[in-house]
This record gives sequence, structure tokens and C-alpha cells, in this order.
Amino acid sequence: MRLNNKGQSLVIFILIIPIILLLLVLIYDVAGAIYEKNRLSNTNYLSIEYALDNIDSIDENDIIAYILKNSENLDNISVIIKDGIVDIELDKNINGLLGKNFNFDLVEVKSKQRGTIVNGKKNIERIK
Repeated sequence: MRLNNKGQSLVIFILIIPIILLLLVLIYDVAGAIYEKNRLSNTNYLSIEYALDNIDSIDENDIIAYILKNSENLDNISVIIKDGIVDIELDKNINGLLGKNFNFDLVEVKSKQRGTIVNGKKNIERIK
């Protein structure tokens, strides 16, 4: 006597598909967060470089305008220029696919960097 196993494959398929879709969405959201972190870090680096190039004739509002021209939807911008040292901190909340559907922020991405001029050379470092 031979058993019919056609329905068994369908049940396993229906149980596994939501797990696979959830994993794909999670991978997409993590990749998006990493991309935004790199983008935020690059914007921060370029802003500090711009500030150091014009350190004698620039103020915080000029740097904030430069940042907003190159990046959008930032939640926090902190710029401090003091004694030839430029500190910039940028924050952005990312909600991804999961957050958009359930209306919450998935992750907060931050970038904090400091720039100085030492012996005529620009020194830009990440602050944790």
C-alpha cells in the first residue's frame, strides 16, 4: 500500500515561508542600517574637513548648513568649534521595513568625530 505525501510538502512550505521572509526583511534592515551608518560617517568626515579648511572664517551655523545640504532627515546635529578643534555629532533614527509597518524606530545611528590641525596637517578621528 502506498501513502500519499503531497499534502505534507505543502504544510512544511507554508510553515517555513514566513520564517524565510522574516529573515530576508531582517537582513535588508541590517544592511540599510550599515549603509546609513557609513553615509552618516562620510557626511561627518566631509563636514569636519570643510570646517578645518575654513577654520578662521566659519562658525557653527555655516557647518550645520553644509551638513543639511549634504544629508537629510537627521534627528540631531551638534557642532562645537573651540580653540581650533571641531567636534561634530550626527544622529539619525532608522525604522527600516519592520519599523515602517509597526511605526517604531528600529535603530539609532550615530557618528561623532573630532578634527584638529596639528603642525599644518588635518587630523580627523572618530570618537566613541
